[in-house]
Amino acid sequence: MAAHVLIVDSISANRILLKVKLTGVFARVEQAASAGEALDLLHAETPDLLVLGGDLVDMSALKLCKLVKENPAFAHLPVLIANTEGTRMDRIDALRAGADDAFDMSVSTDALLARIRSIIRARSSYEELRLREQAGQIPGLAEQVSGFEGPAQVLIASWNAAEGLLWNAQLQACVPYGLRQQPISQIAQDMSQFAAPDAIVISLRTATPDESLRLLAEVRARATTRQAAVLVVLDAEDDTARINALDLGANDVLIDGFDAEEAALRLDAMIARKRLTDRLRKRVEDGLTAAVTDPLTGLFNRRYAMPHLTKLAQRAHSQRGDFAVMLADLDHFKEVNDRYGHAAGDIVLAEIARRMRRCLSQADLIARMGGEEFMIVVPVEDVTAAEQVAQRLCDVVRSEPVYLRGRDIQIPVTVSIGVAMGSDLIKAKSPDCKSTQHLRLAAHDGIASALLDRADQALYGAKAEGRDKVTLSCSAA
Repeated sequence: MAAHVLIVDSISANRILLKVKLTGVFARVEQAASAGEALDLLHAETPDLLVLGGDLVDMSALKLCKLVKENPAFAHLPVLIANTEGTRMDRIDALRAGADDAFDMSVSTDALLARIRSIIRARSSYEELRLREQAGQIPGLAEQVSGFEGPAQVLIASWNAAEGLLWNAQLQACVPYGLRQQPISQIAQDMSQFAAPDAIVISLRTATPDESLRLLAEVRARATTRQAAVLVVLDAEDDTARINALDLGANDVLIDGFDAEEAALRLDAMIARKRLTDRLRKRVEDGLTAAVTDPLTGLFNRRYAMPHLTKLAQRAHSQRGDFAVMLADLDHFKEVNDRYGHAAGDIVLAEIARRMRRCLSQADLIARMGGEEFMIVVPVEDVTAAEQVAQRLCDVVRSEPVYLRGRDIQIPVTVSIGVAMGSDLIKAKSPDCKSTQHLRLAAHDGIASALLDRADQALYGAKAEGRDKVTLSCSAA
């Protein structure tokens, strides 16, 4: 666990005790004897975790926690408050101040480290997403994800129906969430039948923890529930159960039975973090999609298409399969732009892309390579099958004019297609396929470019023969 921790406490014995618990586990443990010193260190370098002792000479730990959390630069910095008594009210006050948790100084090292591991995991995931999202932004073009977020949905996984109904009633008075309850024994088998909740509260009997821990493991194993926040409720304080729950992926643990007020505070924090992480994840996914997608047609772009073609060449070589690479170019497209305008040309491109996409299977690749040129990669058995696919594309493009509804104009469109077969070039590059298990990646990159060149040459042939035609490269023919 490589992390940087800052311990703040005015009593040196407390700092030393905490440092002993943490040294050897973290990359660096710093100490501060006052709130002022801590703030100076925070501004110099933000740690991965802030641990506040209960005794500070210049400010209470709760006030310092609130001050840190109100600063946007530190809003997502995890904070633990080390209380000398660790009572229920200590925990409630700490949670209200924005702390992630509170504990008493006598807590076992293993239990403390398990809680810190869960906090650091959550922070690491958030920071990774944040960095990826920032790396993908174009200055001046980054947009906040907006939209309506309905009430969070919380599932109470109770030991039995009576317990679930009681917790539901108590929690309903404290939170604005949608709540439902179901016994643990039924949830695993029914999990695929309901929408994934934002958070799951799991009841755990410390005397018989296995069923609850299996459910927790199942929640984290399934893609549909993996991102749900999980709060485990122990019926009694038990270090082993607490550690097992945290290490299996629980975000937080109630250590001494269900307390609606404390559960509500912990759920509020967990759900807020989950939704923030979900928004970041969505921005990262949207950014990745935008990076490989042509915004006009919705097809893949050249950045995606060329590496994909390289992978297909590798797979075809190893599996002795074949595929066709086609370059399709709209005929006389410049005349469309010149006569009707570029807006009309964009409509034509988008419509032709839609027609060709619908003409292909999910296993086929179609990408816009630039301008009015498209690349299509199709797994086929032989050149005859490739030619049939290409001819079908020509037919669907020609089938009817593109209608510009706003201007009541019909624009006839045709396409010329050049075809190259993957097997022709792979065999040329590696004639002794039986003795060569895999071509080097660099060789496959070269094959992808060479195939595109052959398809391009065939496309010139189709144009020269009068357009609206399919022409095979020399080797394919």
